[in-house]
Amino acid sequence: MSAPSNPHNSVLVAGAGIAGMAAAAHLAHLGIQVHLLDTAPSIGGSMHLLDHTFPSNSCGICLMLPQQPALCPTFECDLHHNISLLPYAQLSNLTGQPGSFSASITHKARFVDPDLCDGCGLCAYVCPESRPHDYEGSLVPTKAIYRPPGLRAVPDAWLIDMDACSRCGLCVQACPKQAIDLDMADRHQQIDTGAILLAPGFSPFDPRLKGEYGFGVYDNVLSALQFERMASLAGSTIARLARPSDGKPPRRVAFVHCVGSRDNLCGAGYCSSACCMFTAKQVALAKKLDPDLEVTVFFMDLRAFGKDFESYIEGVQALPGVSYRRAMPSSVRQLQQSRNLLVTSVAEDGRLRDDQFDLLVLATGFAPPQGMQDLATLLGVELNEYGFALSGAYHPTRSSHPGIFFAGAFREPKDIPETVAEATGAAAEAAAFLQVGTEPQAPITAYHLRDVSDEEPRAGVFVCTCHGELDSLDLPQLLEWARLLPGVALAQALPNACTPEGMDAMGDAIRDAALNRVVLAGCSHRLYAAQFDDLMRDAALDPRLMARANLREQVLYPHNNGDNGARNAKARSLVAMAVASLRAMSGLEALSLGTRQPLTRRALVVGGGAAGLSAALLLAQLNIPVRLVERDNHLGGQWRHIRYQPDSLLGTGTLEGTGVTEPQAALQDLIDLVQAHSLIEVHSNAEVTALEGAPGRYRATISANGDHEPVALGAIIVATGAGPATTSEYLYGQDPRVLTQRELELQVADGTLATARSVVMIQCAGSREPERPYCSRVCCTQAVKNALKLKQLRPDLELFLLYREVRTYGFREAAYQAARDAGVVFLRYDLDHKPQIQANAQQLQVRLSDPVIGQSLTLHADLLVLSTGITPEDQHPLAQALDLDLDEYGFFREEHPKMKPLDLGKGGLFVAGLAHSPRFLDETIAQAQGAAMRAAAFLAPDSLSDRPSAVWVNERLCSFCGLCVEACPFQARVMNYDSRLADVDYALCQGCGVCAAVCPNKATLQKAFEHKQLLAT
Repeated sequence: MSAPSNPHNSVLVAGAGIAGMAAAAHLAHLGIQVHLLDTAPSIGGSMHLLDHTFPSNSCGICLMLPQQPALCPTFECDLHHNISLLPYAQLSNLTGQPGSFSASITHKARFVDPDLCDGCGLCAYVCPESRPHDYEGSLVPTKAIYRPPGLRAVPDAWLIDMDACSRCGLCVQACPKQAIDLDMADRHQQIDTGAILLAPGFSPFDPRLKGEYGFGVYDNVLSALQFERMASLAGSTIARLARPSDGKPPRRVAFVHCVGSRDNLCGAGYCSSACCMFTAKQVALAKKLDPDLEVTVFFMDLRAFGKDFESYIEGVQALPGVSYRRAMPSSVRQLQQSRNLLVTSVAEDGRLRDDQFDLLVLATGFAPPQGMQDLATLLGVELNEYGFALSGAYHPTRSSHPGIFFAGAFREPKDIPETVAEATGAAAEAAAFLQVGTEPQAPITAYHLRDVSDEEPRAGVFVCTCHGELDSLDLPQLLEWARLLPGVALAQALPNACTPEGMDAMGDAIRDAALNRVVLAGCSHRLYAAQFDDLMRDAALDPRLMARANLREQVLYPHNNGDNGARNAKARSLVAMAVASLRAMSGLEALSLGTRQPLTRRALVVGGGAAGLSAALLLAQLNIPVRLVERDNHLGGQWRHIRYQPDSLLGTGTLEGTGVTEPQAALQDLIDLVQAHSLIEVHSNAEVTALEGAPGRYRATISANGDHEPVALGAIIVATGAGPATTSEYLYGQDPRVLTQRELELQVADGTLATARSVVMIQCAGSREPERPYCSRVCCTQAVKNALKLKQLRPDLELFLLYREVRTYGFREAAYQAARDAGVVFLRYDLDHKPQIQANAQQLQVRLSDPVIGQSLTLHADLLVLSTGITPEDQHPLAQALDLDLDEYGFFREEHPKMKPLDLGKGGLFVAGLAHSPRFLDETIAQAQGAAMRAAAFLAPDSLSDRPSAVWVNERLCSFCGLCVEACPFQARVMNYDSRLADVDYALCQGCGVCAAVCPNKATLQKAFEHKQLLAT
């Protein structure tokens, strides 16, 4: 990847869904200016439609951000000083060279001026025109003038859908701010940027293209998105399942897989990867909402290939009243009187079957984003045959155009954890392309905060009018009353405190009146927090010396019944509480001056396979010194055993300019780059045997050949990989004609494979069974790849592939189709009727029970090839040395399966590759790049500060009982036997307050939540 000679230190991120927000947040955290563009009126993408995600059945989207604690990414992206939002806009032209692009942006007219609009909603009240509510899956209507829906919509400014507007002008007449302009024109903007990151996501497949299901014709046929919104507490039915035809609760519901996926007739021959699992989640959610519901799921293959997916879907299948049926409906008819749906399906044995359901839910697949063909032509980016991005095998996030990267579902349909990891990795690639790490970053402004611990409280109360929203309060009376409160030196109103003018006025008042505490009464503390923190620092005050009184959401919104007396009384109470809380604050020495911990800007990468090599190289390209530790005497890991890729057999999936496509040559190129980099030091035949210290200032011990070297570092990436599982089944190890898929691949590549006329392959040999219950993810594609290779070498070869499920997800489905076209015979078996093997001198006999024909078959094979799966190598010594948890299967346990897939349960420690879970080479590289970005973001500041809500100890009250040490979930409390006190390690303290809750003497106090503050009146 050639770097630009004169890069603009900015990135244009096109797409503000979960991938775009993750990439933008990490780039901004490194000090890179980000332009976050989206064609929708507000940012957030598809994630905001989901109340629940599998397997955690929670949201947790805030956890994906580099800084913690954090608000929802929509708010954080809006508030970050390095991110500029470009909603309701599109990229219309691009000129310039990589590293020095000039992008033309077209801002679509909203027809409502967001600077004038106060959000009163009178326009929608008088609007006579309706339009389908896209956010609710068109289940309910909304007005032609509308506000982007959802509690997390940013911006939440109103706009008009001109396709639905009749231009009657009633909204113009009703608007008290004259904010509506029906003749508003598009606005154009030119942006200079060094790189572009495409993360436009996907478009849900339009199920109307599959007419046999009756979507859009029959009321009670829903898409997966419509059902998702129906089951949401924020949806139109408030989490009540109801038939659209009559509003009655359904008793029998059917779900249909693969609608718009694995279907060449509608141009979607690929698998959408996530549908099997989000359907399982919806089934579980439906059963939670109505335990008596009867659910049938029609499917072809269950593709539960991700980490913990197998156990999750097995749990759903075991729910009472849930039936998974391997069949695909061929037609759906509506019964006129009941509006029930008669579903005709072909069972596995070939017989037709009719079933009646109250509701039918279609698991719609992922289609490429709308308009991507034109945008790709404009940018010079190649797309694949389906309209998604065309990526290289060894640089998964690079496009065919230098300086343009992509991530998320636009590269290939994928689930949320893969999207988060890949987007973070793409951000790292863009940062490295801009050479962000080659020069020291501009230091963060050094703030010299006043020590106010010896000063008498001088509080200033500022009441913001919130663009007129607080006008119904008696503000003069509130201010006059506030001036009488103890410790208040100033009380004044500000028209709009969140504007630059309002902040300047507040800062001037703080300095002029020598205030040492500030109360801001107006909107929520969730809004503009970063800006007000900076304002306090500019005034030489610790941001924690500001308290917010939320008059808008805690007074005006709940008390809108016209009782002015109650509203004003509650407003006075909230202001009084905020003032009293600040006056009662103790421990101000620590609070005002803060506690900063030194940070060591070096990284340790454990493991020298695909993940370790990729992570180490990217960290070094970001100017972070790296120690790479590999316990073998050679680098490469499992990559050394890959001889050919499925794409090379199909003639697809490679990009001109991405380097060689032969796996071993690509590996050697990567090793050469790593070994030649001046910031990477490789330790072969070595292990990490100990770790001491705290996040950002660790001290690891690298042991090699009896020598033990202590190394200071700030972050660690665990990339120790995994290995092939072994089995004693099916005569493996007893008969030389029984091979594993890896052994077959090596023999084919080396030309040492024995002559064979018939080959039988058995999938899940020892996998997805009680001893090893998880899916190893790669086995089906590896078997299909080897089968294709054998058929190319010997077209007349008889080849049978025995499977339980075929899990060639994503674009790997093309290899599965090609294998069937080449004559590979796929036969299914189940766990209760596993194949039986007998050997004689001539051949191997394979007996199996075929569930399709209901009979036993005997196959004669010259070779038997087993897919044995992947098993973690013994990680317990390393996990013990690093004080990390392993999951029940021996892989490293991530902090959050959905939103923090790369973070381990200890600050500054990350995981990538097979050490996390089984995955393909391109996924391993993308995940490793994401882990490198997480580590780089962690190491970005020069020091770490304690949490705003960290605890401190009143030494006079501490009885040295140790209860806080036992209770702390982050090992941040330590018994100091010299001082006989329970100390706090501020690098580990997360400010959760558990230790303060269990302290019997009230010796442990939480900053900003001390007892005096909570009880102050």
